[in-house]
Amino acid sequence: MREAARRIHRSPETVRRWIWSGRLQAAKRGNTYYVDVMQLEGIAAEMGITWPRAGTEATAESGRLAVWLEELDQWKSGLAIQAGRPARQTASDLVIEDRHARR
Repeated sequence: MREAARRIHRSPETVRRWIWSGRLQAAKRGNTYYVDVMQLEGIAAEMGITWPRAGTEATAESGRLAVWLEELDQWKSGLAIQAGRPARQTASDLVIEDRHARR
């Protein structure tokens, strides 16, 4: 299971849930699950899970994360502008604001 999770760059818990839900067929021998690699990659492709080629993993992953974080910041600032208040920078700002509101 760990090898399958590593292969699609997901956690072993994700692969375990796919097996338990019936989405991914597996054979269990002892404490180990065995899955068909082609079926695993097919399910990952259906779900839109893509992974970079060997050797480009770190830069591709960090690049996608940076783009996602930038989009998230833009989305958050848009919500704050719609509400007529400045954007909050951290979750701690929200907690502090909530504590002050409860006093």
